[in-house]
Amino acid sequence: MTEDQVLALVREQLTKHHPGGVTLDIGGGSVRRQDEYWYVPVRPSAQPPKMYEYYEALADVEATLEDHEGVQVFLVPTLPVEANPSGPAVPAI
Repeated sequence: MTEDQVLALVREQLTKHHPGGVTLDIGGGSVRRQDEYWYVPVRPSAQPPKMYEYYEALADVEATLEDHEGVQVFLVPTLPVEANPSGPAVPAI
């Protein structure tokens, strides 16, 4: 499976989740493949009011892609653009 195919699957699944009313999309970081996993940055449109809902949505997308598509993806949470306006998105800790 190509990187473009993986990103299309991830993007499709992200559109089904809106934790706390925010929109999720692929972030501005780099996508990479290591062993059997694709690492894909994900950026919320705003800071989710309940971070656990954000992480649950990411876990749900990962599980759905593995169960239904056979693709192992690790979604890397990043900060929304407004939280870091002067630079690229960085992983949320």
